[in-house]
Amino acid sequence: MNYSKLGNFEAICLIVVVFVNHIVLNLPQMILNSTGSASILNTIYILLIVIIFAILILKLLKKFIGLDIIDISEYLGGKPLKILIGILCIIYLIFETVFLTRMFSQNLLLVYFPNYPISFIIFLFLFIGVVANIIGKKSIIKTNAIIVPIALFSILFTFIFVADMLRIERSLPIFNNGLDKIFLSGASNIFAFNGLFFLFFISPMLNKKEDMSKVTLWSVLICGIFLILSIATLIFAFSDIYSVSRLAPIYFIIINSRLSAFLERPEAIFIFIWTLALMSFINIAVMFILNIFKKLTNVKEPKYLVISACTIIFVLAMALNGLFNFESIANAFYKYGSLILIFGIFTLILILAYIKKRRSS
Repeated sequence: MNYSKLGNFEAICLIVVVFVNHIVLNLPQMILNSTGSASILNTIYILLIVIIFAILILKLLKKFIGLDIIDISEYLGGKPLKILIGILCIIYLIFETVFLTRMFSQNLLLVYFPNYPISFIIFLFLFIGVVANIIGKKSIIKTNAIIVPIALFSILFTFIFVADMLRIERSLPIFNNGLDKIFLSGASNIFAFNGLFFLFFISPMLNKKEDMSKVTLWSVLICGIFLILSIATLIFAFSDIYSVSRLAPIYFIIINSRLSAFLERPEAIFIFIWTLALMSFINIAVMFILNIFKKLTNVKEPKYLVISACTIIFVLAMALNGLFNFESIANAFYKYGSLILIFGIFTLILILAYIKKRRSS
C-alpha cells in the first residue's frame, strides 16, 4: 500500500482527529448518561484500562513491524480473512463518516441554517473530501496536523472560560448510580477511544517504526486528559447538564460561558474550527477507505473511486433522513461498533497471529 510516511506528531493527530469530532458532538453526554455524577471516576478508570490495552497491543505488534491489520489478517487466515477484515474496516469507516457528518450537519442546521436543506451541507463536506483525496494523501496528513492542535486548543479555551462557574458539590453523590455502573458496565465506555482504529494501520506509515509506542501512548493520554477535562467541566459547571439533548454539550458550554463578554457570537469561531476538524476527518476516512479497497483489489487509484466512496457516504447520510431516533442508532454504532471491531476482532486477530508467529519461530 502506497502510504505517505508520517512523523510522530502527524501520526498522533491522525489518531486524535476522530476523538476531537466525537467530543465536539456528543461523547461527553454519552458517558454522562451512562454513569452520571460518577463520570469523572469512570473516565479515569477507562483511561487506565485503555493504557493497559495499548501496552498489550504494542507488545503484539512488535512481532509484525511494518504491517497493518490487513496484512496480519492475511498472515493468520489467508486471503479470505484478509478480505473479510478489509470489508469490515471499510463498512466501519463509511458508517463512522456517515453518522459524524449527519450529526454535525444537523447541529449546523439547528443553530445557523434552519432554512437550508441538509443535503446541501453534507454535499459540501463530501465535495471537499473528494477534492482533498484527488490532491493527495500528503496534503491531507499535513493539513490534519495543523487542524487537530487548533481544535484541541479551542476545546481547552472553552473550558478555561467557565472556570469561575465550577462547583465541586455538583458531582455529589459520586456513587449515586452504583459501583457496577462505574466499574462493570461502565468499562464499556472504552469505546470513547475509538481513534485507536488507526493504531492498527499506522505501523507501515511511520518514518521511524520504533516510535510506535510513543505515538500510541501520547495519543491515548491526550484523548484521556481532554475527556476527563470535558466531563469534569460539564458536571462541575452546569447542574442541568444531564438534560441537554439537542445541542452538543461543548456548544452548550460556549453559549453559557464568559466568552460572550469578550467576543460577539464567540460560538461562530469555534464552530468554524470544528467544521474544519470534521472536514479533516472525512478526508482521512475516505483516504483509508480507498487504501484498504486498493489493498484488497490491487487496483490503482483512479479518481472515480474517490467519487464513488463519497457518493455512497452521501446516499447513506440522506437515506437516514427519516430514520426514527437517528441519534440513538448513531450512538449505538459508535459504541458497539468500536467495541466489537477495535477492542474485539482486531485484538483477537493480533493475539492469534502472535501465537502462530511464536509457534512457527
